Amino acid sequence: MVAYLSRLKRLLACVFIGALIGFAVYLFKLQNKSESIAKGEVGESDFHEARIVDLKWDREIREIPDSLASLREKLSAKPRSEAVGEIEVFLRKGKDRKTGLILKFGKGGKIEGWPTLRVFLLDLLLELDPEAAARISREILSSKTSADEWAIALRNVAKGERIGRNRDYLRTRAEELITNPEWQAQPSIGYLNAFDVLVYTEAIESSPLLSGLIQQKDRRDLAHASFLTMDRLVQRRPLDMLTRLKADRALQESRPEMTAQQFARADLRDISQQAIVKSWLLDPSRTPKQLQNFSSIFPNNNKLISHNLLTSQEQVSGADLTAHDRDVLAVIQDWKTDPVFKSRTQYLEVMAKRVSQFVKSADSSSR
Repeated sequence: MVAYLSRLKRLLACVFIGALIGFAVYLFKLQNKSESIAKGEVGESDFHEARIVDLKWDREIREIPDSLASLREKLSAKPRSEAVGEIEVFLRKGKDRKTGLILKFGKGGKIEGWPTLRVFLLDLLLELDPEAAARISREILSSKTSADEWAIALRNVAKGERIGRNRDYLRTRAEELITNPEWQAQPSIGYLNAFDVLVYTEAIESSPLLSGLIQQKDRRDLAHASFLTMDRLVQRRPLDMLTRLKADRALQESRPEMTAQQFARADLRDISQQAIVKSWLLDPSRTPKQLQNFSSIFPNNNKLISHNLLTSQEQVSGADLTAHDRDVLAVIQDWKTDPVFKSRTQYLEVMAKRVSQFVKSADSSSR
C-alpha cells in the first residue's frame, strides 16, 4: 500500500510539472505573438489583428482626387475579404479626408463624384461585396456621421440586401436623415438625394412628413425636394397617395395649385381613381383657381427624367399615351352629360378640349 501511494505521488508530481511547462510555453508564445502584432510581423491567420495596427494604403494617399483611382485599383486587386476588411477598419476609425469633389449621381445611380474619402470607400464597398457593404452600412447608420454618408449607406443597404425585407428600416432611417436638424439646416447633395429612398420604398406613410416640408415656404430647397418626392409617389401609388392628399386640408390650403396638379395625374380608366377625382372635383370647398389648375394640366403625364440615388423614371410609349387619352376622353364626355357635374361644366370643357387635341395630334402623326 505504501509503495502504491509513493508511485501515485511521483505520477502526480510529473503531471504537475508537465502542466507548468505547458503553461510557460503558452505564455511565451502569447508574448511573441503580441510583440509580432505590434511590429506588424504576422502571418495570414493574424491578418485581422495586423490590419487594425497598420493600413498602408491609408498612408499612400497624397493627391486626392487623382489618388482615388489608384486606391480603387489597389483595393480591387486584393482578395475581396482582405479589401473589405481594410475598408471596414478605416471606417471604424472615424477618420476622413475631403476630396474637393462634388457628390454627383450618373445613370443608374452610379456615383461620379465623392466629396470625402469615406463616401468613396462606402461606394467602393458595394462594388466589391454588396452583402458586406449592406452590413457595414448598417453600422454607419447607427451613428450620426454625415448626410452624404447616410445617403450612400442607405443605398448600400437597399442594393445589398433582399428587396422587401428592409423596407421599414430604410424608410425610418431616411426619415431620420431628413428630419435631422443639423443636416436639414444646410442640406447637402446627399441629403437631398436621400429623399429618393422614400420613393424606392414607396413610403406612403411618409406623406405627413413631406406635406409639412412642402408647406415651409421659407425653405424652397426642402419644399422642392419634398414636392418631387410626393409627385413620384403619386405616380407609383396613385390610389393611396391621392386618398391621403384628399384628406390633407392643410396642404390643399397651403399649396392649392400643387395639389391640383397631383389629382391631374389620376388615371380615370381606373374606377377607384376615378371616384377619388370625382369626389375632389365636386367638393364645395374647391376654389376656381384649383379647378383651373386641374383642368388646364389634365392629364398630367409629365415625367421628370433625372439620375437618382436608387430609382429611375420609366418612359411611357406614345402608343400607350394615345390609348390612355382615348379612354379618358370617353370618361370626360360622360361626365359632361351627368347633371351632378353641372357646376363643373366649364372645367370639363377645358379638359375635353385638351385631351381631344392630344388624340388628334397622335392620329395625324400616325398617318
